[in-house]
Amino acid sequence: MKLSIPQRTIADDPARFKVVVAGRRFGKTYLSMREICYRARMPNQEIFYITSSYRAAKMILWKPLKHKLLDLKWVKKINESELSILLKNGSTISLKGSEDPDKLRGVSLSYAVIDEAGECKLDILWGEIVRPALADQQGGALFIGTPKGKSNPFYDLYTQAKTIKTWSAHQYTTADGGFVTQEEIEAAKQDMSQKQFNQEFLATFESYENRVAWAFDRDKNVKQAPDLPMDMLHIGVDFNRNPITATVGIQAGATMWIVDEVVIYSSNTDELCDEIKNRYPKSKIIVYPDPSGNRQQTSSSGKSDHAILANAGFIVKAPRKHDPVKDRINAINARFCTASGERHLYIAPTAKYTIESLEKYTYKPGTQIPDKDKYDHVFDALSYSIAYLYPIKRTITPQPQQRWTVR
Repeated sequence: MKLSIPQRTIADDPARFKVVVAGRRFGKTYLSMREICYRARMPNQEIFYITSSYRAAKMILWKPLKHKLLDLKWVKKINESELSILLKNGSTISLKGSEDPDKLRGVSLSYAVIDEAGECKLDILWGEIVRPALADQQGGALFIGTPKGKSNPFYDLYTQAKTIKTWSAHQYTTADGGFVTQEEIEAAKQDMSQKQFNQEFLATFESYENRVAWAFDRDKNVKQAPDLPMDMLHIGVDFNRNPITATVGIQAGATMWIVDEVVIYSSNTDELCDEIKNRYPKSKIIVYPDPSGNRQQTSSSGKSDHAILANAGFIVKAPRKHDPVKDRINAINARFCTASGERHLYIAPTAKYTIESLEKYTYKPGTQIPDKDKYDHVFDALSYSIAYLYPIKRTITPQPQQRWTVR
């Protein structure tokens, strides 16, 4: 199968250094492999494919690259342990991880692909390692990946590429790639927040204004719950002595209403259980605690926090280990506002600590790392329940693999 029109546009671009920002399933890996093979057809080339980690490089490209080169009958020797392939014409293709950029020093390169560039340590990897390695052979490079916000070096590289003569910048959406159906893209809008959808599918660099719960809008998400039955409550719990926190929610269809909060200073899990039972003696309680509570305790009883909750008569639901923090953040933002503009999570006006947490919990300056200093506990309590009940869907069914020939 021939290259898609966007892929052909990138391949035919004569720029020495190309920066490609593309949505998920655009065909980035396929394009990277094609560019590597196109360069490797020339004798005695030294080519690196670099991505976020050695493991990722092996998972993403190793198998399809081997199969393609074997099909072409170009292979002389394959080194499985080093993820390198020596071709009959003397060219070598090596797959590398960027975890420790210094280990990549000391080589002379003909060409390099940096895949998932937003996940790599670009400041060191490019400026100190790859760019000097390309100098003596005047080699080129392809940077390709999904955007990771405007504070990421990939954004700086993309904007720079628009202004320098030997560079070029390309930006394409998932739909432009032609490998994900429009129906699947529309379905993703229902599961993702607007900014998350823009980043992952529309390939735009999103500014999150440094707030972790950036989709929360006090004017739209703070609302008194309608008259709902209190027979079943969904309670997120964050274990901490100062304070221990919980958010109390009621499900109504696809919507969660947070109707109450519990914030107790200098306390423990036993006291939290007593407070919940005192407030809601007739309700069925389902708790969604911090997963680490299955082995730790905030009381002197010797029991784990999960065991204390279960002994209090609550149903305990928690994953065996922590979800990635970014998954919990994405899940809660997607409930506050989906990509299609729907809101499925509301906070009672009386839940003042929850509202304060959502408005003031921020990332550390210049990073996407939450600043766990003061406002994280109530956010965490809420996110444990939301991420468990409404996890972000991560799977996209790909279309059949393309086939191509090297020109």
